[in-house]
Amino acid sequence: MTALRSILVIRLSSLGDVLLTMPAVQAIKAAQPAAAVTWLVEGGPMELLAYQPFVDRVIEFPRRRIADNLRAGRIGGAAAALWVFRSVLRRDAYDAVLDFHGIIKSALLAWAARTCQRIGFDKAPAKEGSWFFYREKISPPDKRMHKADRNMLLASRLGRLGAPALGLAVPPAAAAYIDAFLAARQAASPIFAVNPFCSRGSEFKRWDLARYGELIRRVGDDTGATMMVLWGPGEEEEARRLAELAGSRAVVACPTTVSQLLALLKRTDLYIGGDTGVMHLAALAGVPVVAIFGPTDHLVNGPYGSGHTVVRKELPCSPCRDKTCKGRECLRSVTVDDVYGAVLAAWPAAGGR
Repeated sequence: MTALRSILVIRLSSLGDVLLTMPAVQAIKAAQPAAAVTWLVEGGPMELLAYQPFVDRVIEFPRRRIADNLRAGRIGGAAAALWVFRSVLRRDAYDAVLDFHGIIKSALLAWAARTCQRIGFDKAPAKEGSWFFYREKISPPDKRMHKADRNMLLASRLGRLGAPALGLAVPPAAAAYIDAFLAARQAASPIFAVNPFCSRGSEFKRWDLARYGELIRRVGDDTGATMMVLWGPGEEEEARRLAELAGSRAVVACPTTVSQLLALLKRTDLYIGGDTGVMHLAALAGVPVVAIFGPTDHLVNGPYGSGHTVVRKELPCSPCRDKTCKGRECLRSVTVDDVYGAVLAAWPAAGGR
């Protein structure tokens, strides 16, 4: 493998997709320890990326700043933010740029970087004609290949890579914040994390809240676990309502950044939830995951690594991409008994690890 000095990785968002790119970047860094790895990202995941030992530098694409200026009619402000970003991006030359995102915006950013080697996906799974901007293109052999494995395939264009390491580092301040919260709440082990929510625009993937309430009651009563209800921006009120439905064993988690949420997940013994970025964060935190899947493809988007369980129903219409589906039979047919049984099976002999 040719030794590289500098590598730029582009995966802008979302949290789940950024997380599923991390194993590939860990493998690159292990194979190229002398190379400086820079990651171009947007928003929330930046804080977590900045603390990982396999990332040497993080550059933020100022999407929100540009959008805010444009909405306010400040075209000059948007242009200035974009110019400053371009200067930061082009400060260094890169031996290779890998675009894991595969949309026209990420491809243009790869094109703007100083490099002679731009690598990305071919027409599938790349979108919006982004493949025209790459010098080297990768075509996954299977459309239903897991996203993390697909990303490893792209990374392998730099040479032979070893198996990816799975695991993320937690900033000490984030760990201390979670330790203080758990001590104040006197949360007893085992702790099962439950995340009933999905990101905005992804509600079609969400299992019924009342079923989560019944599940929390039953699992908490039968295992003695503290049932920790996770929530994000705009979800706290609903999380508290779920805790009231679920009974005394339910505890509403504290507000968290991505790094603090990782620290909390590392203190839990089991994770229960749907197809979300938080599910992938739990899997990379080393927590056994029980994932409830409906319309999305579990082979492509399921929890990565071993020791996880996917609860779903095999239906002729699933997986699909119909966000407007009213019946949602793929989720309605997943019962509380189905998930309860999977949780007990994942928690050995219902007596803990």
